[in-house]
Amino acid sequence: MMLVLLVGGWIVVASTRRVAALRSRHGEPATTAPPSRVAVTAEGKLYHRPECSYIHGPVRIEPGAQAIAEGYAPCGRCLKP
Repeated sequence: MMLVLLVGGWIVVASTRRVAALRSRHGEPATTAPPSRVAVTAEGKLYHRPECSYIHGPVRIEPGAQAIAEGYAPCGRCLKP
């Protein structure tokens, strides 16, 4: 559910959607839209570009929005803002 309010000339958007907790205490949440397809690993905490050389372990390709919903944070090397 989304609620849009006009308060003193400002538009405020509120959402009741829950945001998944990040898989890493040290990860930074995404500040830009993720690529449409990203690579993640079951044991990892980050999502990567599929061609990233810093991925360790078996890779699963999924939509970027799904990776964020699952709590993955962006790789600081291949997805610098």
